[in-house]
Amino acid sequence: MATGCRWAVSTRRPLPDGLRRLIGERIDAFEGVWSRFRPDSLVSRAAAGALPPDDDDGAVVLDLPDGSGRLLDLYDALHRATGGRLDPLVGADLVELGYDPRYSFVVRDGAARRLGAASGRGVWADLATHEGDRLRLSRAALIDVGAAGKGLLADLVGAWLEQEGVEEYLVDGSGDLLVRCSEPLRLGLEEPGSTEEDPRVVGVVELARGALCASGTARRTWGPGLHHLLDAVTGLPVGGARAVIASWAVAGDCMSADALATALFLAEPQALAEAGFAYEFALLRADGSAAVSRGLPGGLFTA
Repeated sequence: MATGCRWAVSTRRPLPDGLRRLIGERIDAFEGVWSRFRPDSLVSRAAAGALPPDDDDGAVVLDLPDGSGRLLDLYDALHRATGGRLDPLVGADLVELGYDPRYSFVVRDGAARRLGAASGRGVWADLATHEGDRLRLSRAALIDVGAAGKGLLADLVGAWLEQEGVEEYLVDGSGDLLVRCSEPLRLGLEEPGSTEEDPRVVGVVELARGALCASGTARRTWGPGLHHLLDAVTGLPVGGARAVIASWAVAGDCMSADALATALFLAEPQALAEAGFAYEFALLRADGSAAVSRGLPGGLFTA
């Protein structure tokens, strides 16, 4: 278990015990930086004001692991492309709605007055600046990288495998898949509401090199209309007759595919393409309609 879900790595040969332990240690270190559910993590300590201020104005500086700047750049771009609806500071809204470190799943009293940028919750574009891997917050705030962090970790696991000479593998982060194989793998697109006891698929993608990530409103739910996919402007779960209920994104790396699968709930596919994102997608909406990009290496079943 990591990042709140099950992980699996498939390879042609069993991994040496030493490499398995090393990957486990590195995953734990990743969560020690990014997990908002661990009180000892860097982002939790930053939110709690437990890091020393950088200067007299109360700014907080996080010196993040090498390569984190790519994640921050991605959030900058998606924050702009979605008009602020995708925001890594949305973690504060998830806590208000009950998706907190204690997994209370109880909406806090008066939460409606505090949710979202519209109610004054700080936003990424105003509070956060970064140079490379150094992130500066103008004041303490809770960072949640749930939109892209799992994909980033999958990319890191893939890089660690390749450093040890493992050339073919499938990293599976419970719906976030990173594939490096000589022959395409046939990957099912899970039907919303499908379970381990009753698995169902609504389509298929074939992929040899790349990433496939899924997101949906049927997972991580804890009450009527309550799920983890929030509009950061309102702080409320996305919903409505035309709302996306399930999405799948294909990209060259898992971090991008993960983030774009979430962004599809908050912006039209064409708007993301016009913002410069190279990806393929499929999505289902609450009214029963669907959309599939022309270049998707697969598709949704039509009967």
